[in-house]
Amino acid sequence: MELLHNIREWLKKKWLSRDLDQALKKRDRSGLNAKCRTLGILVDESVVPEFDGFYDWYADLNMAPKDIKVFTYLEVKKKLPTLRQNQLTNTDFDWQGHIANPGAIEFMETSFDVLLALYKPGNELLDLVVAKSKSKFKVGSQGLNQALYDLSLAVAPERLALMRSEFVKYMGILNKKL
Repeated sequence: MELLHNIREWLKKKWLSRDLDQALKKRDRSGLNAKCRTLGILVDESVVPEFDGFYDWYADLNMAPKDIKVFTYLEVKKKLPTLRQNQLTNTDFDWQGHIANPGAIEFMETSFDVLLALYKPGNELLDLVVAKSKSKFKVGSQGLNQALYDLSLAVAPERLALMRSEFVKYMGILNKKL
């Protein structure tokens, strides 16, 4: 039984790697210099458990609160029922790396002006979500795969106050703030 599990995990990693490479090759970089009118934030709940504060970032970015969308990842689904549609778990990926979560697919298909990803390195599932995202400009936290991002901030994802100030600072430097 363990051998079968190991084979399945190996195949899953192979499929994820292949899909990641394909997504990177297909990436459209034409909107790279667009102003930040919409912001998508991808968060690993095990790293940043309280993410409601992200909606307060709109004032620093001269945006409307409705223009910020937060999508979260939780490795194992909680036992309690939830009405949240903006959450992704391991069970939403099949062994070929296909995503079966309509909310995640919609998040990836949304062409955010900026996508901010906050998770620890080594999460291949979130790497794939970022790679498949149609966002115009992608910003990652410390240590993430630099091939996926246009800007990497040297800030650990759990240090939210510092992340906020650095993110806002660089959006100003890059002339992305409205």
